[in-house]
Amino acid sequence: MEEYVKYICDYFLKICGDAALSKRMSALPKIARLACGEGILEAGQRRNYICLVLSGLVRGFYIDEDGNDVTKCFSKKGDWCCSYNYLSKAPCPFYLEAEQDTILAMFNIPDIEKIKEEYPILEAKIEELLAESMMKSEQRIYSFISMEAKDRYMLIMKEEPELLKMAKQEHIASYLGVTPSSLSRIKRSL
Repeated sequence: MEEYVKYICDYFLKICGDAALSKRMSALPKIARLACGEGILEAGQRRNYICLVLSGLVRGFYIDEDGNDVTKCFSKKGDWCCSYNYLSKAPCPFYLEAEQDTILAMFNIPDIEKIKEEYPILEAKIEELLAESMMKSEQRIYSFISMEAKDRYMLIMKEEPELLKMAKQEHIASYLGVTPSSLSRIKRSL
């Protein structure tokens, strides 16, 4: 447990540069241990927390109109998940689950809102993190419009190679917008 508190403290010290704020933030979260496949958030639910991934991998997905499980995102160590809860009062339209055994720091959103009043730097850094997340989503959308599946796979190989080792192959295929057999062909061709 102590190692997670230190990680959280170091994380906020790095992004905010304020030791008092980082110590305060490290005391806030509830630490949650999730087994592989365990749900974090169901589509149609709303929770009052946002999570920092301390270890493992979280997968966001939705079920399309044909009943297919479609992976929309992954969050690994140092990434945030459940940000939809932070951004909207509406129920989340997708599911979140642990892709591997995962440990999360779960921050209560009202607690963060109170601390933001005392530490304006936190609000600025949260806005930066949300903007980065939005840009990552925009880049992913652009890759679907402008790139072939093989090129999207090569982009992941270059930018997030650890993701290819951590996630199930059928979820990587879904994330790329291809079938598992198409993913196998892509991998063989490389």
